[in-house]
Amino acid sequence: MTYPLDPELDRTELYLSPEKDELFEKEPWPKPFVFNEDVVNVFDDMVSRSVPLYREVLTCAAHWTRAYYQPGTRIIDVGCSTGTFLELLGRFLKQKAVLVGIDNSQPMLEKAQQKLLRVQQTHQIELICDRAENCSFDNSSAVVINYTLQFLPLQERLKLLRTIYKGLAEGGLLFLSEKVKSPYPQFQETITRHYEAFKARNGYARTEIERKKEALENVLVPLTEAEQVQMLYESGFERVDSLIKLHNFISFVALK
Repeated sequence: MTYPLDPELDRTELYLSPEKDELFEKEPWPKPFVFNEDVVNVFDDMVSRSVPLYREVLTCAAHWTRAYYQPGTRIIDVGCSTGTFLELLGRFLKQKAVLVGIDNSQPMLEKAQQKLLRVQQTHQIELICDRAENCSFDNSSAVVINYTLQFLPLQERLKLLRTIYKGLAEGGLLFLSEKVKSPYPQFQETITRHYEAFKARNGYARTEIERKKEALENVLVPLTEAEQVQMLYESGFERVDSLIKLHNFISFVALK
């Protein structure tokens, strides 16, 4: 599959809200971690400072989605949060498309609605406040799940991936980004040390790093890379590959 390259796309910046994440500086901090209004207000800053290569991953997802989009089908972003990916994708796509965002946090979708005002002049935008397990993926040619599957209970992840596979058109794409863990304790210890140093370089204090780690415990449950790949195959995808990996974060593509 080929499509014309546009050098302007590579210089596109993410539309991120300016509010700074200071959520974990003082007590009480959110424990366990939930996507409430306080988190939503600083989410753009939090995720861009906490996820290695965040900008590169979203840009890569937009390129791949553009490459595999089939006119007349839907593009679905699962866990769309504040709409950053959909807004970027909306600028990437020249032809009108149906862009669907799913998130179970109404405050997230309210932020997304504001962010997508310009994009909806070109595309049809649908924002759904619900759990992804309750949604239909029929007539979709690209589904993006960035850092969302990891928050589902383990027994529900395979079920959701199978539902997505069933709804995708033939030749449809899944772009999946997740936090993973190493199967080797020594490597995991080194990865954790480097990841926490990454967050410290981005301005987080040691107390903030520790508090967020505590808040996410038993809320974000990562698999190993091999376990995640196996789950994609078990859900029906015939071709699976990894694209980007740094520390304990990785992006996969899977094709129906």
